[in-house]
Amino acid sequence: MSLRIIYGRAGSGKSRFCIEDIKSSKRENPDKILILMVPEQFTLQGEKNLVRALGASGIGEAEVLSFKRLARRILDEVGGGARQHVNSAGKAMIIHSILEKSKSSFKAFGRSAGQRGFVDRMAGMLSEFKRYNITPDLLDETKNLIDDRFLKDKLEDLLLIYKSYDEIVHSRYIDTDDDLTILARRMEKSDKLAGAEIWIDEFSGFTPQEYEIIKKLLLLCSRVNICLCTDCLAGDEKIQDVDVFSPTKYTGSRLAELAKEMGIDVER
Repeated sequence: MSLRIIYGRAGSGKSRFCIEDIKSSKRENPDKILILMVPEQFTLQGEKNLVRALGASGIGEAEVLSFKRLARRILDEVGGGARQHVNSAGKAMIIHSILEKSKSSFKAFGRSAGQRGFVDRMAGMLSEFKRYNITPDLLDETKNLIDDRFLKDKLEDLLLIYKSYDEIVHSRYIDTDDDLTILARRMEKSDKLAGAEIWIDEFSGFTPQEYEIIKKLLLLCSRVNICLCTDCLAGDEKIQDVDVFSPTKYTGSRLAELAKEMGIDVER
């Protein structure tokens, strides 16, 4: 088990290196499961790159997945994803019904709840909470630490909406924003990931949900390769916020810390 960080400026050949590495790994160990992970919008391009480099059998040599596609693939294998997913339209309808029923109970959102676009803003806020592992319990604890009355009222209204939404959705559906949280809890049961090698490319950073997945991958897979667009890694040096690569260097430092916490070797 190891973490390998592949870094370089844009155009330096990181993606090409990954494709060639996949080609070499498949030749040396034909039975090994190889996965190239990219953001959702780059999956088609990733598949094209594999076919271009490896020929017609490229897609058979390795899978190209995003985090969400990995979640669906593994949950299909180990269970936990059988219930119907609620889409963005269904999410908006649930939030609208909550706002209508709870309007009289709101302390800060009573007037805003009926405004155009408020449902979309709430949907975006709930998605953000889930991506950053903000649970209703954590939100409840946080509001009790705040002295500002108006801010506290807003958080209490958000908590009311969040709890109501989770109760409705979890009784019948799965929220797509919960896929990675469910995956993190169940991926250890997967035979597919045990001993596999992963390449993660084209990401500028990761959400807390995605970091949890990476932590589990580090423990399950033979090696996790992560590409970072930066001229160098921070190491023990202090990262300068004026540095154009500072967000990526923070990501690299965070990944190195995760590996160190779990006793995983870091290759550069």
